[in-house]
Amino acid sequence: MAKITGGCLCGAVRYSTEAEPEPGRTLVCHCTTCQRNSGSAFGIFVFFPADSVTVAGSLNTYTEPGGASGLPMHRRFCPTCGTPVIVQREGAPRLLIAAGTLDDTSIVRPAINLFCASAQSWVPITPDTQNLPGYFT
Repeated sequence: MAKITGGCLCGAVRYSTEAEPEPGRTLVCHCTTCQRNSGSAFGIFVFFPADSVTVAGSLNTYTEPGGASGLPMHRRFCPTCGTPVIVQREGAPRLLIAAGTLDDTSIVRPAINLFCASAQSWVPITPDTQNLPGYFT
């Protein structure tokens, strides 16, 4: 696969990876935390091996205590423009790249909807994805 690149709104943060996105793990998260973090109805993320992503520029981190897995979630964002870029569960071998930050979004094919129980009523949930009421079981 070709190099995958992306970055924040103002360009102060850029990232790249030559890894393939983890198959079947591109997801739409409807949890209320992702709604708040994105300022929208959901967050869309693409999974990559954590050690495959190189970040240029500075990211600030907001750490949530616990989340659905019980482990802290690190939400990394540009300190200049505030763009959410990366989410990573404490100690996880992979990280989630916010799909809207990719330079080429054609690789984004959601396979999973998480936290459908807290999805906004006006958001259609597609039947061709795995749709879970909460977190992975």
